[in-house]
Amino acid sequence: MERLIEGINAYNAGEFSQAYEILYPLAQYERDDEAQLYVGMMYFYGEGVEQSEEKAMEWWKKAMRSGNQDAAYRLSELKTSTKTTF
Repeated sequence: MERLIEGINAYNAGEFSQAYEILYPLAQYERDDEAQLYVGMMYFYGEGVEQSEEKAMEWWKKAMRSGNQDAAYRLSELKTSTKTTF
């Protein structure tokens, strides 16, 4: 839990490389849904990593499957914003 808070604090401070170093292992190996949400945001906005909407969606789907409501919201927003309306 301390590492998660440390990673989120680094993210919020704009220290994206440090945040990624902390959050990625939590997201990938410990399957922490909050870390997965933040890793997804980093990919979506290209913060400390190469921007990739596809990778962001992958991370948000993992977080959503663990019950993360913020990830579910971001996915639904992304899907509705990419639909064309005429």
